[in-house]
Amino acid sequence: MIIDNSRKLTFDDKFRFSCHKEIRCFNRCCHDLNIFLTPYDILRIKRNLGLSSDEFLEKYTRWHVGPETGLPVVVLKMVDGKCPFVTDDGCSIYRDRPGACRLYPLVRMRSRNEEYYYIIVENFCEGFNENKEWTIREWLDDQGAWKYNEMNDVFMELVLGLYSSGRKLSNEEMQKFYMACYDIDRFREFARENGIADNETLEDDEKLVEFGINWLKQTLLSV
Repeated sequence: MIIDNSRKLTFDDKFRFSCHKEIRCFNRCCHDLNIFLTPYDILRIKRNLGLSSDEFLEKYTRWHVGPETGLPVVVLKMVDGKCPFVTDDGCSIYRDRPGACRLYPLVRMRSRNEEYYYIIVENFCEGFNENKEWTIREWLDDQGAWKYNEMNDVFMELVLGLYSSGRKLSNEEMQKFYMACYDIDRFREFARENGIADNETLEDDEKLVEFGINWLKQTLLSV
């Protein structure tokens, strides 16, 4: 995978791309890849599959400590070198696919003052030869990416805050991070038992994900 950083695209910039079953490379991008899952990715997929978060994590993911951040990173397990959810007809969880898949062939970059996108270039991909043209804004609308971007920004604020602080988490703190960010159903029980969240938050998955991340900010960063 090559990121074309010669073109820095903002919301009204255009690119040409289309993917469909009739294209020869259909599903090829679902092979030989590492998909890092965010808390919102996990929430959407586990609900799609009708699994608890710990069931989903056990069956479909593995995790390791990120070498740069020192934080738990959850990765989707590949099966025979391909995504476990890809079929001959495409993605079996398409409406709840991860944010990285949703943005493809774009990669999103965000700093404090700006948001922009680069195009991912892969030699096998013929989607760029199609005639369909989009602005970045139109692509985000079409792919339902706005909510993913919003939720992922909340998560990245925590990650960057911990990284910038230079703190090395203890084993107990690592387990709290993993639970609150990724194992949402276990965190719900933890929050209920310890009285740290109200009933409205406990009953709303999206609110609980945000609450868990903010709880970690307060617990680990005192913010």
